[in-house]
Amino acid sequence: MFSREFEDPLAKHILTQYPGSSSSNQFVPTPSINPAQWSALQSDVDNILNDYSNPPGQNQDDTPEVLRAFLKYLCEEAKTLLMQEIKQFNGKPVLKQLRNFLVDSILKSMLIAGGKQPKSLTPSPIVIPGLTAEESQNQLELRTDHTAVKQACLARDGHRCVLTGMVERLHFMSIPPQNREGLWSCTTECAHIIPFALSKLNPNSTQEAETKAQIWRAIYRYFPFVVGKIGPENINAPENAITLRSEAHMEFAAHRIAAEPTNTEHKYRVHDLGAVYSVARDLSNTITMKQSDPAVAMPNPDLLKLHYQLSMILQESGIRERYERTMWENEDNLIHNIQSDGSTDLGNILSSKMLTDI
Repeated sequence: MFSREFEDPLAKHILTQYPGSSSSNQFVPTPSINPAQWSALQSDVDNILNDYSNPPGQNQDDTPEVLRAFLKYLCEEAKTLLMQEIKQFNGKPVLKQLRNFLVDSILKSMLIAGGKQPKSLTPSPIVIPGLTAEESQNQLELRTDHTAVKQACLARDGHRCVLTGMVERLHFMSIPPQNREGLWSCTTECAHIIPFALSKLNPNSTQEAETKAQIWRAIYRYFPFVVGKIGPENINAPENAITLRSEAHMEFAAHRIAAEPTNTEHKYRVHDLGAVYSVARDLSNTITMKQSDPAVAMPNPDLLKLHYQLSMILQESGIRERYERTMWENEDNLIHNIQSDGSTDLGNILSSKMLTDI
């Protein structure tokens, strides 16, 4: 029995367009500024966000909180850019559109795509039922590539979870019993730092191409330090992957764990942002990633920096909490809650399912 091995989690993701343009490919140009202008700009932006208020009778608008979270954790170049945009779009509807653009294109995209990856390679027919021959071939290639990257990362990471130090189960069994003292075994997974789903999964889909293009443009605009280091064509590479215990992978993908680069090469400060206890108890304050196989490239620290910044923005803004609450509520089969008398708010159910109310 075969099913689609990897459904694109972003296939139905609705994105808000960049304000002031019919296309997110047309960003408002921002001039360079000197230090005095920067201080004045920062003061202007503080006033704009402080003066932002909710119209009477409307739901709480978190635009100031979301924008402040971005400003707090973005690098200086991107922070300056965003401050210029906030001043440029100073006006409630347009400023909220900027907030929605950032949340849809970056924050929600990362949460929706996080942890989704093709299954490990298993025997498969040439054509998988329900898929075209081309789609079947693409699935097989995805799974083959993923298996190769997983094995490479296992060798590089010493067959251990880089966050907890636990040993991959099969490797643990190969260790003589007398040498296992102090070691714990676990099931491991290959965790992509930038989600695998941001790669090109269906080259024939115009909608996918447009959605992914907007997401990548937003990433490059607000996280310029990853330009030239990651893209849809090289997502599935050891530089963008780490070996994690299965449960830790889930927390990492949900941005409840982050590894912040330090000034020491390959040393990271670990941030527990609400990870489940069974994972959090095994975390250290700092980790040093080791290269057991010199033939396999180490994880790119700038990609882990991006993951860290996103994790902190998601935490600070409250978007991750809202997303998790919405997903938890959506676990109920809402179709069974529709009332026959027509009193059910179908619009609210639809917006919840499509995540457009976050």
